[in-house]
Amino acid sequence: MRKLLFTALIGFVCLQVNAQEKIDAKKMEEVIAKPQTQLLDVRTAAEYAGGHIPNSVNVDWNEKENFQESIKTLDKNEPVYVYCLGGGRSKQAAAFLTENGFKVYDYSGGMMDWRSGEKPEIKPDNAKESKGLSTEDFDKIINSSELVLVNFSAVWCAPCQELKPTIEKIEKEQAGKVKVVRIDADQNKELMKVLNVRGIPQLLLFKKGEEAWNKSGIATEAEILAQIKKAK
Repeated sequence: MRKLLFTALIGFVCLQVNAQEKIDAKKMEEVIAKPQTQLLDVRTAAEYAGGHIPNSVNVDWNEKENFQESIKTLDKNEPVYVYCLGGGRSKQAAAFLTENGFKVYDYSGGMMDWRSGEKPEIKPDNAKESKGLSTEDFDKIINSSELVLVNFSAVWCAPCQELKPTIEKIEKEQAGKVKVVRIDADQNKELMKVLNVRGIPQLLLFKKGEEAWNKSGIATEAEILAQIKKAK
């Protein structure tokens, strides 16, 4: 009995040591103050070029073979910190790194949280960042119809692509009842900061320019239609 208890206790301790932990922007500021920190930006090369956290190294999570090769150079005796745009890819990368014996810290807020806090960001001199929609432009959009459903998404975001068919169906079947507007997260970073959109996909329903509902993550067709009906 004691042997079984001891074995279970050791297993629990090991699980705690290897489990990834989430950290916030304040902790990330401490992390980047140490140049030798193993800090991975797991977004695409294009996203990284558009701006990244100081002292980070870009290793695209979506390029699985390259990712697996790249982490072979990391020191397992030192912690690894990961981040992406809004937490989706960093969560997957953190789980993979943990399974491979690394102590991992996931900055789940990612660049969205970092930018909303106006933290230091490295941007190449030749980086061309789209200004996107202004708040004035956005106000005109949400006041352009009695009901406006805004969908913040990105082409690389798997949950966004999963939600896409639902949004397209609603746009088609609810034509004349609700106006659907898609906004690219990569092209509208400033607007997202103003609206406090910290993750994608993000849905916002406006009635006569006033927010009636918002939803982070994937929403079902029934859920969205229920909110549209409620707002009428």
